[in-house]
Amino acid sequence: MFKNHPKGLLVLALTNMGERFGYYTMLAILTLYMQAKFGLTAASTSMIYGAFLASVYFLPIFGGVLADKVLGYGKTILLGILVMFIGYLLLAIPLEGNSVGLTMMIISLVLIALGTGFFKGNLQALVGKLYDDKRYDTNRDIAFSIFYMFINIGAFFAPSAANYINNAVMKSSDFTYDASIPKNYVVLNDEKQAVDKNTFIVQNLTPAEQQLSGKEFDAVLTKAKKKHKVVFTEDIEHALFRLKAAGLNQYTQSGKITDPAMMISNNEYELLQSRSQEDMLKKAEVTAKIQAISITDPALEGGPNPDDFARNFGKHYVSESLSTSYNLAFGVACISLIISVLIFLLFKKSWKSVDKTVKQEIAESKANGKEVKVMSKEEVRERTVALLLVFFVVIFFWMSFHQNGLTLTFFARDYTQSVISPGWTMLFNLFPLLSLIVFLYGIYLSTIGLLGGKPNKKSGLLLTVLGIAGLAGYYFTRVKGIEVMTKITPQIFQQFNPMFIVILTPLTVALFSYLGKKKKEPSAPRKIGIGMFLAAIGFTIMLICSFGLPAPSEISGVSDQLVSPAWLISTYFVLTVAELFLSPMGLSFVSKVAPPQYSGLMQGGWLAATAIGNLLVGVIGTFWEKLPLVGFWVILIICCVISGIFIFSVMKRLEKATGNV
Repeated sequence: MFKNHPKGLLVLALTNMGERFGYYTMLAILTLYMQAKFGLTAASTSMIYGAFLASVYFLPIFGGVLADKVLGYGKTILLGILVMFIGYLLLAIPLEGNSVGLTMMIISLVLIALGTGFFKGNLQALVGKLYDDKRYDTNRDIAFSIFYMFINIGAFFAPSAANYINNAVMKSSDFTYDASIPKNYVVLNDEKQAVDKNTFIVQNLTPAEQQLSGKEFDAVLTKAKKKHKVVFTEDIEHALFRLKAAGLNQYTQSGKITDPAMMISNNEYELLQSRSQEDMLKKAEVTAKIQAISITDPALEGGPNPDDFARNFGKHYVSESLSTSYNLAFGVACISLIISVLIFLLFKKSWKSVDKTVKQEIAESKANGKEVKVMSKEEVRERTVALLLVFFVVIFFWMSFHQNGLTLTFFARDYTQSVISPGWTMLFNLFPLLSLIVFLYGIYLSTIGLLGGKPNKKSGLLLTVLGIAGLAGYYFTRVKGIEVMTKITPQIFQQFNPMFIVILTPLTVALFSYLGKKKKEPSAPRKIGIGMFLAAIGFTIMLICSFGLPAPSEISGVSDQLVSPAWLISTYFVLTVAELFLSPMGLSFVSKVAPPQYSGLMQGGWLAATAIGNLLVGVIGTFWEKLPLVGFWVILIICCVISGIFIFSVMKRLEKATGNV
């Protein structure tokens, strides 16, 4: 796989893989952490998430300038690792869910974004410089596909790492993950604020409104409460009720209820989950059971008042156990950065020779008496315009694609089945997934070769057999004859995109290599346009599965109507195919087309386009609680289709300016 490539490729790919593993471990749980820890709304979470992602991808412009003009690439990359490490370390410190904790989290995210700005674009620029050598130039596209695959190997393991830490910490407290508990605990904590707002609203009604009575006054007050986002009294009552039910269920499962006679039946628990007015009126009998239970956990001793039990349970579950699991997962990024910097420094010789700015290269050439060829201003202008047009289009791809960490995670949490059968665990457990990858790579190696390499039937057969053995072993020991259902967490769905990248990259490389030999390979801009239309198809799948589901504003906690995990997995598959047509080819395109004196800056420009797209991720996310699900997905589909049409409308200009690369 690396036979016709410089040694520095593997070193830089592994460096990036380690950093991305930590980054995506953090990103897998960031939105869940913000809502559980600080009680942020979907709109506020979306804006912070979008602003953070925008900063991560916008700041490489400044990192590129710093490397091109001052420090060089290697020193700027090391500075980035140091700044990121401080940011992740601060994020891993357990703090209260108050304004101080929120401020510290934002400072941490700023440092992570700044460090990434110094690191990411310049590492990519170094990869491109390795292939300025004519011996390797023809393998540039394959090199960036390999580089991109290593990014996604790190990203593939990240959600599982976050998931493992989450489950292990929760289990140590005899808890299991339940998405409805943080939401209801947040509502409960907003009780005082709701009372204060209610008073404010009543005092600020117009004189005419204050004179109303009966249903007319109730209608005016309800409208005012919705306008000011007040938590309604019945919402607080329902939150208390749900937390009592959740606490009773969690502690029944863990054996911490000392009186078995007080255990609640399944039918009564289902009653507690219902929001209908008729069922709410029947709660007295179940509430009496909750009030009478005796709990062995001293952290939950709240006296005979069932409301105290709910508050204590919520605090113990959310503020201590769940939040601690998130903090520990953030700490994983610190460890991965240490590994990355060690790889980068220990194998410095493999990339040191290309760590030169254009100014340094010109000075060395003149000192050696070599002729220096400088690109004309006209060519620089044409190439820059072509790059800017491509950057404009990819904004809309990233705006749509990076919904995976935001609204697609909301959908996974609130609308997707979280309890799966043993057969489904084949797709949610690392061992069978790794076995599947080994099996497929065995097939690839036997038939088409791996990433530009020649087929090897013996090695391919060995991998195929190992993959089959792993899949069969898991099936017969963990699936066949097992009837116990398994609970999954929302963040685990984020493993599918990088997993599909790893699986599909050899196929796309083989496809483009085959088309290249036939002189039929699409140009890089044309691949990007195809990727946009594929992204539209991916969100069409979400559109189809959302018909009949309630809007986010109509549910409290998890929806009563849930869909199969297959819908989200299918969406991730199509979006991944779209990404493979766009992202690694885009990186190669930028490194090839960028004027040499602006190499780092143009890599930063590609990432800046991603930044604007990510900022729009948050803007689009603010509509999550304002629109029906179908309407939300339609917006994303339209954006992808329009941007695809635009890039094909300027295709001739792009291919002419870039020499049809």
